[in-house]
Amino acid sequence: MWYLSANRDANIFENPDSIDIERHNASDHLSFGFGVHRCMGLRLAEMQLRILWEEILERFERIEIQAEPTRTLSSFVHGYASLPVTVTRK
Repeated sequence: MWYLSANRDANIFENPDSIDIERHNASDHLSFGFGVHRCMGLRLAEMQLRILWEEILERFERIEIQAEPTRTLSSFVHGYASLPVTVTRK
């Protein structure tokens, strides 16, 4: 399966090319597989992300993007290699 295509399926996701973490079906992505092929580390990854954002939001007032991101060159992942930001402490 090509995850890039699956996670941008216009039949599943409204405006599939936009990032919207508050969309009603945001958890329907296939980044960790599906069914019996679901990643065993899914819950650990979710917990790590939750803790990361809780700590970031507690410490910083603002996070500003400073330049366009550099994308990862991959047929399987539509990710970032770098994203320069400036953070402002609370």
